[in-house]
Amino acid sequence: MLISVEKIIGEAIDEASDDLRKLSAAIHDHPERAMKEYKASDLLCTYLINKGFSVERQVGGLETSFVASYTSPAGASGLCIGFCSEYDALPDIGHGCGHNLIAISGIAMFLGIAQVLETCRVPGIVKLFGTPAEEDIGGKIKMLDQGVFEGTDVLMMLHPTAGYSGSWHSQCCLEMVVEYFGRSSHAAMAPWDGINAGSASVIALQILGVMREQLKPDWRTHGIITHGGSAPNVIPAYSRIEYTVRTSTEKDLEVLRKRVLRCFDAAALASGCTHKVTEAFAYLDNEDNPVLGSMYEELMYKQYRVPPVRGVGGSTDFGNLSKRFISLHGMFDQAGTGVPNHTVEFARDARTEEAHKRTIFAAKSTALIAGRCLVDVDFWNSVKHARKQKHLQ
Repeated sequence: MLISVEKIIGEAIDEASDDLRKLSAAIHDHPERAMKEYKASDLLCTYLINKGFSVERQVGGLETSFVASYTSPAGASGLCIGFCSEYDALPDIGHGCGHNLIAISGIAMFLGIAQVLETCRVPGIVKLFGTPAEEDIGGKIKMLDQGVFEGTDVLMMLHPTAGYSGSWHSQCCLEMVVEYFGRSSHAAMAPWDGINAGSASVIALQILGVMREQLKPDWRTHGIITHGGSAPNVIPAYSRIEYTVRTSTEKDLEVLRKRVLRCFDAAALASGCTHKVTEAFAYLDNEDNPVLGSMYEELMYKQYRVPPVRGVGGSTDFGNLSKRFISLHGMFDQAGTGVPNHTVEFARDARTEEAHKRTIFAAKSTALIAGRCLVDVDFWNSVKHARKQKHLQ
């Protein structure tokens, strides 16, 4: 049965490969930042609609989100398999995280499993979740809070990087906006009448820089001053910092969060400013299901004959989904060049034919794992058991 499932998936994805290459290139050539992915979302939705699939747009209160679905002719009593596509770009460097490839990998896996449901008459549903703004506000978190993923038995997605892994433990990530409020004055004629909000931001970053000496090896803090003043001869009455805090666990995130907030408090006290901290949603650490991840790594090793990568940093809003659902966030080697994510070079590689070929292989492999969940009861039971055991630890 598995051999036929593999053949069905392979043929379905191969048939769509040329179209997916065009979609990927179009998204890559017109990068759109978080919450502005109108062209990318429309391209993906139009393609799926033209294929005859049901597509609901603007789900979870997000303009550029969507859910495509297909129900087996045998009914919906089986598993509900979900895949995720991302398609937002980074500022300045475009698709330096390869989201054009993540977009088409989701479609490829969706098409493969839809064909399995159609051909094998296995009861079940397959869904593709179009999830915007991974690089900014965490679109998946907002969709999760709105119940968009409810009823899904397993969620899977792929992500390009330098190397492959089926057990990527991402970092928790909390983003903050810190605003300091002072009083403006002429910087030459009466500087003593001012309260320098720009200095408050500088002091805050200096304190945080000193604090790094005492941070654990897997803790990260980093940020920028986005507004420090408007003119050199005016004491700035307002400044603004965007700051990110990362740890490996949710428990550590709370510990580091409190330490960072004290640094911002201290800068306000030292400068005489008042301040306001606005916290965004926290990205939680990703937990891949060990059974799904093990099969993924076996398939990758068989193809590439190199071991999986371990200890890769970074954060994703998919981590929040992994806390609620059985999941797999498969990492695959984008182009074999060793170039890291979030670089101009990675963006360049994301448009190559080699990157497309590797995306297609990773999609076939992940769809095969999903297919096995559908048709192999013992395998699915082992997947569920592994999740229970992990949560008992």
